[in-house]
Amino acid sequence: MSDPRGRMTTDSDGELLKLSGAIDETARLLELIDRARGNKLVLDLAGITFINSLGVRDWIRLQQAAQQANVRVELRRVAEPIIHQLNIVVATRGNSIVSSFFAPYACDDCGREESMLIDVTVHGISLARQQPPPMKCHECGADMVFNDFPELYFSFLSAEG
Repeated sequence: MSDPRGRMTTDSDGELLKLSGAIDETARLLELIDRARGNKLVLDLAGITFINSLGVRDWIRLQQAAQQANVRVELRRVAEPIIHQLNIVVATRGNSIVSSFFAPYACDDCGREESMLIDVTVHGISLARQQPPPMKCHECGADMVFNDFPELYFSFLSAEG
């Protein structure tokens, strides 16, 4: 369910917790640890629209609490605002595994800009080389171009950052 004030909400789909809205001082992220199943917490972050500095602080606390509780955190469909924080603040990564994430692409033919979903397993080799996978425009079918600096955008995937 969405919150009209933009606050973060959660929706459970089996083992998957879907987060949406803003991660800020109202998010109560530490409560998510209690919703882990079998020492695994799977978060779908596609619906996250914003994260502020207090949200980053609490996100780091979530990562630390997960490590202390021996809970493995898997991040799926990670929205761009979270990717930016994973790249800027190394502590936000914790021991999380990112299985898929959104990345900015643009179509030079029709001008469409879109966040495209990238599967880390499927595109692991090209991502390790900091090469964005090819994507087709949903509007006109043309090849899209990656709309950021790959060496910066994909840095969250490396251990060194």
